[in-house]
Amino acid sequence: MSAQEFSGYVSGMPSVIVQQPEGDVWWQTLVHNRLNFGKQINKFVRVDVGMRNRIITGSEVMLDPQSISSDAGWVRLSWNWREGKRAVGNTSLDRLYLTFEKNKWKFQAGRQRINWGQTFVWNANDIFNTYSFFDFDYPERSGCDALRLTYYYSETASAEWAASINYEEKITAAYLHRWNWKTIDFQVLAGELSESDLVIGGAITGDIKGLNIRTEASYFHPVKNLADTSGIAAVSLGLDYIFSNSLMFQVGGLYSNVGKDATVGGLVGLYAAPISAKYLSICQWNLFTQISYPLTPRLNGSLSGMYFIDIKSCYGGISLDYSIIENLDLSFVAQYFYLNGGKAAPENMHVLWGFARIKYSF
Repeated sequence: MSAQEFSGYVSGMPSVIVQQPEGDVWWQTLVHNRLNFGKQINKFVRVDVGMRNRIITGSEVMLDPQSISSDAGWVRLSWNWREGKRAVGNTSLDRLYLTFEKNKWKFQAGRQRINWGQTFVWNANDIFNTYSFFDFDYPERSGCDALRLTYYYSETASAEWAASINYEEKITAAYLHRWNWKTIDFQVLAGELSESDLVIGGAITGDIKGLNIRTEASYFHPVKNLADTSGIAAVSLGLDYIFSNSLMFQVGGLYSNVGKDATVGGLVGLYAAPISAKYLSICQWNLFTQISYPLTPRLNGSLSGMYFIDIKSCYGGISLDYSIIENLDLSFVAQYFYLNGGKAAPENMHVLWGFARIKYSF
């Protein structure tokens, strides 16, 4: 007996960027098609495939064909089938894996997402797949080429072994153990990141009268300098609460004893995706808050903000999502970044990015 699934979406999203003090204005239009395929071969074996197709047009400075076709996996599964000064077309397979499941065991092999993070914005435990909070148009997030074995002791306790290999043929391998005590979930992990750092970490999540508390931490120590005390620590905390009127409030914070790059280039890199779980931000101390509220049964609004304390810089975001009919949504999003020049840049930088998106899901 076999079963198969098919789903996806198609969206069109024009956007414009205004940057000061230069006064530059750039535009871009993204047509994004997502296709998900799943087939249950038999009682134990399943195959999943996920594909994203994109056509990007706009200002030449916004179109970097090499960046658009980049693939961090061991097998290159992203390619540009159209490259020009004003348009780039790309197809990428970010899911392509086999699952074998029997009794309490599950084995997965191929391009997959291994999500060990527990907080909303900064995931210090997410050593296999980092992602960008700002990339709202890619909810599936990227995958990695990996082998993964899970054993379920019970519905709330499991042990997991995973290993992935990237485009540099560097291996990340780790063990994760999860368990539950009353209303609190725990996890601990240990392994090696990209053959460069030993990593230990863990997370605790719980609920106190509707207040969700999430915290996670990881410590990275260079393999070549085990006797050295210069390691990297990242600790994040998140709180979220839904009031009786459906207003959702979230706050979070991140501390890391190293900030990767507090410059314009670093901010651009952070927007695309953090380099790894070692470098989750461009400074040491970071704060986040977000509120969302259903303004009408069909219209949802949200406000979000970040403050990068060390460098006195910030981010602000606003979004409106309207359900036109079932499976058809219209969204308006604005993202504002302020980077304090300080010692890192000659003057302050302001960037405003506005989006309008219509999306049909099937």
